[in-house]
Amino acid sequence: MVIRASLATLLALSASPVLALDAQAVAPSYDPTQADQYQSASLPDTVPAVPEARQALARSLAFQATLYGTVAVLEFRQLYQQAVDRADPQFVGFNAFAHGRSLAGPGYKPFKSPNADTLYSNAYLDLRDGPVLFEVPDTAGRYFTANFLDIYGNATNISARLHGTKGGRFLIATTDWKGDVPEGATLFRVTTPLTWILLRVLVHSNADVGAAVALQDRFRLTPLAATARPTQWPDGRDESAAGFMRILDFLQRTCGHPLREDALVHGFQPIGIVGARPFDEVMADGPTRAGIEQGFSEAQGVIKASMAQNGRRVGAWSDPLDIGRYGFNYLYRAAVNTLGTGANVVDENHPFTSFVDAAGERLDGSRSEYRLKLAPPPPARYFWSVTVYDATTRELYPNALGRYLINDRTPGLKREKDGSVSIVFTHATPKGRGEANTLPVPAGPFYVAIRAQGPEEAIRNGTWHPSAIERMATPAAGAK
Repeated sequence: MVIRASLATLLALSASPVLALDAQAVAPSYDPTQADQYQSASLPDTVPAVPEARQALARSLAFQATLYGTVAVLEFRQLYQQAVDRADPQFVGFNAFAHGRSLAGPGYKPFKSPNADTLYSNAYLDLRDGPVLFEVPDTAGRYFTANFLDIYGNATNISARLHGTKGGRFLIATTDWKGDVPEGATLFRVTTPLTWILLRVLVHSNADVGAAVALQDRFRLTPLAATARPTQWPDGRDESAAGFMRILDFLQRTCGHPLREDALVHGFQPIGIVGARPFDEVMADGPTRAGIEQGFSEAQGVIKASMAQNGRRVGAWSDPLDIGRYGFNYLYRAAVNTLGTGANVVDENHPFTSFVDAAGERLDGSRSEYRLKLAPPPPARYFWSVTVYDATTRELYPNALGRYLINDRTPGLKREKDGSVSIVFTHATPKGRGEANTLPVPAGPFYVAIRAQGPEEAIRNGTWHPSAIERMATPAAGAK
């Protein structure tokens, strides 16, 4: 049975309580090669000769492979646009930055759920032939973070938080690289040879964009290898089940996987992922292909139904404590990155997200206006912001004011005597631009993200968390 559900159903499911297992409850493991006369298998696993059984096996494996590989495939599709497909408007090639020269707005192309506080720069590194030298300028105290994401979405950083703002030179290399580090450079190792750098540079105000743009150009990448190896890349535009599995097969062969995932990945061989048979030969079998399509579709339904379960629940909010560090939590990893790739670890940016109001009802601009009271605002070393996204597109909502967030730098922001800030979410057009505490929302489902860049101790220890978003007594304009 293929899972199909409306957005309303998915949001209702995702707002339900989450059952959590003790993260420390790990089954014991052992090394069988240390036993006397222990032998390994010499043949591949059984592929059922009965078509119905073969389809059932393919369906099960494709379901698991989709949960496991979603973030890798999503990142590859971004990489394909910018670094592989020369016909794409975003193409710049590998080991080079594509700089966004304005703050993100509706229709932002590189990834979903962007912030609108910083300028973004994207670079995709190919480290198979050697390291890349990354030069960081003196930012004169301005916040920046170069967020390194391996192909599975795990995040590390070269940032103001970790390295200050005086600049430096860093040699980016894989964990197995051996060679001489250039004088004055610091070795910085990453896990996979295909790595994404998501650079963020803080913008203080609209008048400050030009200075931030000039600073972007002073971040430089220089590959040490003279040429890159020729590669037969899979089609990153293919969004079919077969296209997904073909990309995952390529990434496994190119980037590998963590040591402790050997058994899981080995089990995907019957559906053409790192198997002895060519992928197209596997897909030519009707029952196998049908099973893959079923399993892929069902997994997509489960992922979408889980997107709002973005970490532990804190009232009506999700606190994604393990964002950017996923371990073996493959469904969580898939759901987070389907909502939006490029997440940082909470040490760098501690986000909270909410799809529902204080009563547990989904946020919907066609039904009501809402109020969020930040008492006090998020304690953050660098900045805080509150951003609205359309739940259908997972993008910033286009509106007449061109306002997509409220942050600690919003001109005219009203604060109460106790320092608290109240934000109103409404689909009705505010009376004027002076209503700095009002955020436009779509006439339909939306979600809200609070970001605390450089979270202070009160956020880290759980003392501070946002109050629930309250539905206001006054209905939204046009609501029935």
